[in-house]
Amino acid sequence: MASESGITGSEKDRKDGKEWLLLLLSLLLAFVIWLLHSLSLQYSVFFEYNVVLNSSLEGRSRSAVSEDVLIVRGRSEGYYILRQRIGRRKTISVTAPVSVLAQKEGDVFSVSCESIKSNIVDALGGNVELEFIVSDALDFSFPRIASKRVPIAPKASIAFSGQYMPLGKIELRPDSVDIYGDARLLETVDSVMTETISASGVNGPIQGICTLVPIRRVQYSEDNIYYSLNVVRYIEESLDIPVRTTGVPDGKELFVLPSTVRLTFRRVFSSTQYSPDDFVLAVDYDDFINTIDSELIPRLTACPDGVISWEISPRYVDCILLENGPES
Repeated sequence: MASESGITGSEKDRKDGKEWLLLLLSLLLAFVIWLLHSLSLQYSVFFEYNVVLNSSLEGRSRSAVSEDVLIVRGRSEGYYILRQRIGRRKTISVTAPVSVLAQKEGDVFSVSCESIKSNIVDALGGNVELEFIVSDALDFSFPRIASKRVPIAPKASIAFSGQYMPLGKIELRPDSVDIYGDARLLETVDSVMTETISASGVNGPIQGICTLVPIRRVQYSEDNIYYSLNVVRYIEESLDIPVRTTGVPDGKELFVLPSTVRLTFRRVFSSTQYSPDDFVLAVDYDDFINTIDSELIPRLTACPDGVISWEISPRYVDCILLENGPES
């Protein structure tokens, strides 16, 4: 039976339920807005960090984790403070000069927190406005390790535009690094590789910074390597060049067949004209004596500075040795 107002009991319950739901949603929205506003504000609190100290102590590990906890007081937004409070204690990486490390005993070194205050500020990355450092000093263990210097080998994947090629090899600075680790492990390492240096459509000199391929349980004295490569435009030309002989002793004569070969070379693009007289192709008497057969590859012993690469056709020449004199 309907009520005097014409609204049934079930309709009244649904209306009341919607009002309660709307009220709860409003309260939830208000709480979210309050929480976001609160987290955006700054607060002055205490922070705790584990510290990884990077240094360059000769003959010792390049980094160590603090045996103590770094405690600081600073101002930061609620978002950052909340992240610091959730989960494990956060770790910051600090670089310090050798001069601030004081050896206590054995492999243990102590660092005054005040002496690396600026380094700590840098490690915090602007997330915390440092007010003061509670900890006086931190202790680190830098065990002795073996070291040796090895060359760096560049790894590259470079595609050049048409009629462009490298002039020389990739230059690295530095071209070698000190590596640190277990002595038996270091015996197996003769060089370290760069990460792949990639470029395409190259039509001029390139340069940049690359990193080294990590080796497990091995540390490097350098993290970033500067590389450069000179790239030039070239043209390709061919000339017929006579093949000379060198080092032939008196009383002997060395003949070369064919006496002239085709030299095809690439040179830096310019208006300069080259002639056969600018090149010297030769075979040496000692090479002929030491070879098993009579075929030799002529060597290019002189050429203009602009020549980048070359090849000859035919590649081999035949050599005939004659003795000069009445009996011959």
